[in-house]
Amino acid sequence: MLKIIPQAKRVWIYGAATAIIIASSSTMAYALNNNIPETVSANVVASANVTKGNNQAQISNVKISSEYKVVDLSKQKVDLTQLKDELKHKAVNANVTPEKLDEEIKTILANRIPGDKDISADQAAAYAAAILKKAYGVDFTGYTAEASFSRNSVPNSDNWTVIFHAPNESNSTKRYLASVNSITGSMLDAGVYDLSYKVADNKNLQDPEWVKTAEDDIAKLIPEDLTITSSKVVGATPQTGVSVVCQLSDGSACAVRLTGENKEAAAYRYFPSGYDGSWDYHPVTANGVG
Repeated sequence: MLKIIPQAKRVWIYGAATAIIIASSSTMAYALNNNIPETVSANVVASANVTKGNNQAQISNVKISSEYKVVDLSKQKVDLTQLKDELKHKAVNANVTPEKLDEEIKTILANRIPGDKDISADQAAAYAAAILKKAYGVDFTGYTAEASFSRNSVPNSDNWTVIFHAPNESNSTKRYLASVNSITGSMLDAGVYDLSYKVADNKNLQDPEWVKTAEDDIAKLIPEDLTITSSKVVGATPQTGVSVVCQLSDGSACAVRLTGENKEAAAYRYFPSGYDGSWDYHPVTANGVG
């Protein structure tokens, strides 16, 4: 059985401070792909497993499918002008020198290449597809899976982000993405988005069905020997929907943000050492700090 959420006790959790430019595979994907809305990047995971070596038994069992095409972005040439412009835009108030900018670009380029112990783009796509199929029941026949690799400063937290694009997609077409650990293939985060930028008008936020739906969705992703021991709503607004965190029987936790009339799971996040409070809703203050 593919254990989508791993059972790990030793973890590193790295926060937003280390994610300024290259702290996660998702961050790398956003830096190199202007078609991903900022609202999606706000939900990327900031945690990863600590593992010892390459789990060849698990990797050898992953089934690589031919139903979708895999594009390994780590092997593609980067538009340096575009990347430099992106970094300049992000650092507009940071007084970054041209020398520092060149150094950051060299670091980004070096950190987007997997090593000998990392799973391949095809393997990462297979793990990501398995996660997303369980989460959303989607058929990826004819899709294109774009896989981006990121090597991170936190030990053993290197990972892949895989985005599945439908054939002939438009702004209203759903894109599915998942980030997986580059050694084990285990889930870090998953989600779905489109480019229509429509804001759902979520209603009846106190309805207990939000929590029940969240528990049902998370139950699909956890190993059979894990159970949900408790659940709590950590955020609920008409614009963003309802975010629910489920504590699991091994001490870890998984969160899901639901949105829309059908309470669809917009984003998942796994917390290996238990929920860290990062999804708690903080209303915007008069000073504009949320």
